Amino acid sequence: MRSKNIFIISKKDVQDIALRKFGEKLSIEELEQIKKGVEFGLECWEEVVIEAISEVLEYRKEKIQQKIKQVAKEKMED
Repeated sequence: MRSKNIFIISKKDVQDIALRKFGEKLSIEELEQIKKGVEFGLECWEEVVIEAISEVLEYRKEKIQQKIKQVAKEKMED
């Protein structure tokens, strides 16, 4: 399986936000400071991913249970 990124924040993304929200373009030094801040803010990224996976798997489980109930109901009506 080829590796694909799930989430990327590019320098262009940061510059676009800076221009849109603050009307200014950032220097290379400022981008490095922002990179450090984002890295600090994302230290708990694994917990966020675990929670997202948990929600997806729970949703899948509920959909399967709904399908089983639907099939059972249809068989009872026959």
